[in-house]
Amino acid sequence: MDPVPAPATAVLCLATLLLALPVASSIDDGINTTRSLFCEPAKCGDLTIGYPFWLAGTHPPECGHRAFQVKCDPGNASLKNAFWTYQIQNIFYHNSSFLVTNVELSAGDCEAQSRFNASSDLGLTPFNISTMNQELFFLFNCTRSRRQLPPSWAPVSCAGNEASNSYTWLAGKYKPDDGLKQLTGNCTVSMMPVLGFEGAKGADYQRLIKGGFLLEHTARQGDCMLCSESGGWCRVNVTNDLLECHCSDGVSPVFVCGKAILLLTN
Repeated sequence: MDPVPAPATAVLCLATLLLALPVASSIDDGINTTRSLFCEPAKCGDLTIGYPFWLAGTHPPECGHRAFQVKCDPGNASLKNAFWTYQIQNIFYHNSSFLVTNVELSAGDCEAQSRFNASSDLGLTPFNISTMNQELFFLFNCTRSRRQLPPSWAPVSCAGNEASNSYTWLAGKYKPDDGLKQLTGNCTVSMMPVLGFEGAKGADYQRLIKGGFLLEHTARQGDCMLCSESGGWCRVNVTNDLLECHCSDGVSPVFVCGKAILLLTN
């Protein structure tokens, strides 16, 4: 007995369904690929910008924390904080630190240098001044004569003009609670951290400022690594600025997706 031929309409429907399946899969893969790639690290000059930093104009805000927004102009990465602009020279992702130079102070303006207070300026940010830095003191308008001052104090020249009775002194390691010391000479005192170099002295203050100083942060990079390694996507909640791990089935409370969650709960 010959088989009854299927109606033409049924064959057409079946063919349409089979053709639709791979297309749907491709669309789904495309969505997942987009979700995983739109926060991928981006380049700014020689720097790679990735979590917890994010590059304005390239990354959406959920790719990093608010204070870590980086501007790239042109080829130079910088953070804008209050009055000052910090150019990022290097980022050390392995130990949560990065090297910055204060752009305004690099111009050698004595007025700016006399008003700079790194501890105050960075006080409301998630960044800490590393104790690997040294303290560079600026002492302006001292009332004592040069012969009455320590020999380690070097005269300051700002923007091509000699500053009257003003000096700089490279002290020891940076101390978070050091504040502005009451130093001999009855001077107006300001201090900035500098990473320094071997053999540096106060007279090298311009090179020291341009060399920058080291900042540290406590963004939870370990959680982001756990999330990524388990197939999730690290995202920052723009409302509360907290890191989240987005998985295919929702936001993970333990920063890992899928089977890893079962392993942690057992």
